[in-house]
Amino acid sequence: MARVLQTFPMPDPLVEQLRVHHDVAQKFFVEGEALIQAARGCRGVIAGTESWSLEVMDGVGPSLEAISRVGTGVDSIDLIAATERGIAILNAPGENAQTVAEYSVGVMWSLARGIIEADKSVRTSGFAMRTELSGVELDRKTVGIIGFGEIGRRVAKICHRGFGMKILVSTAHPDVDRLNALGITADFVEIDQLLTASDFVSLNAAVNAQTMHMIGQKELRLMKPTAYLVNPSRGQLVDEVALVDALRQGEIAGYGSDVFDVEPPPPEHPLFSLPNVVLSPHFAGGTNESMARMSERAVKNLTERLSGGQPERTVNPEVYNDG
Repeated sequence: MARVLQTFPMPDPLVEQLRVHHDVAQKFFVEGEALIQAARGCRGVIAGTESWSLEVMDGVGPSLEAISRVGTGVDSIDLIAATERGIAILNAPGENAQTVAEYSVGVMWSLARGIIEADKSVRTSGFAMRTELSGVELDRKTVGIIGFGEIGRRVAKICHRGFGMKILVSTAHPDVDRLNALGITADFVEIDQLLTASDFVSLNAAVNAQTMHMIGQKELRLMKPTAYLVNPSRGQLVDEVALVDALRQGEIAGYGSDVFDVEPPPPEHPLFSLPNVVLSPHFAGGTNESMARMSERAVKNLTERLSGGQPERTVNPEVYNDG
C-alpha cells in the first residue's frame, strides 16, 4: 500500500476509507522541518493549509506525487515548484461554498446588531446595557460582493432573497448569465463604486498578485463610516495596518473576519482590543456537512491519482502532460 500523510483532521469514516488502500500516517498542523520529516517517503498527502514551499517539497524528496487539499484554496502551495516536480495539486472547489456563504451573512448580522458586545454585557452587567445597545437591520441595505465565484454567488442569493438587499458585484469576469441562473438582480460595478455605495462589503476573492492587500487605506476611506467589512476568504486581501487605523478612526463601522495576514495571529494582535470586530479561527468553511463533503472529495482525489488516474479537480493539470 502507498504511504500517505494526513495533516488535517477528517471524519473517522473518511479516514477509514483512506486506510483501505493506503498506509496512513497522521501528523496534524505541522510546518517546515516537522512537515518534511512527517512526509518523507510518502506518495501522497491529505493536506490542510500548511505551507508547501519549494524547500519543503525538495526536503520531502521525489517520492511525493500528489497533495490533496481538504478545501479549495491552494495559496499556501508553490504551484510552480509542484508542477516542475511532477506533484499533482488536488482540491475540492465548491464543497464548502454554502458553509462559507452562511458564515459571511451571519457575521454581517452579528456586526449589525452588535451581538458580541451584547453577549459580553449580559454576562457582566445583566440587562444594564439593554437600552444602550442598538444596531441596524440588513433589510433593504446594499451589500457589495467582491469576487463572484460559488461563494460570492451564494452570499448574493441569501442577501437578496432573505433580506431584500441590493446587490453590487465587482469581479474580473462579469457575466449576466450567472445572475440569471441565481434568479436575482444585481449590478456589476467597479470596485471603487462598490465600496462607496455599500453598507456591507463581503470579500470573496482568491489571493493572487492582483488581489494582495486589495483593501488598503484608499479603499477603506471610500467606504461609508457606517459600513461593515466582512472577510471569510484570506487575510492577505486586507492591509491589516490600514484596517486597524480605519477602525480606530471610525472610518468604517466594523470588521468581521475568519482569516488573518499571519495565521495564527500573535496574542497581541491589535484587532483583539477593538470592540467593533468579530473574529474567528479560520473555521468558516468547517461545518459537519462541509467537512464530510471536502474530506470525501480529498480522499477520492488522492486515491484516483495514486491509482494512476488524472482527477478532474486538479489545480495544475499540466503536470499530466508528460504522463
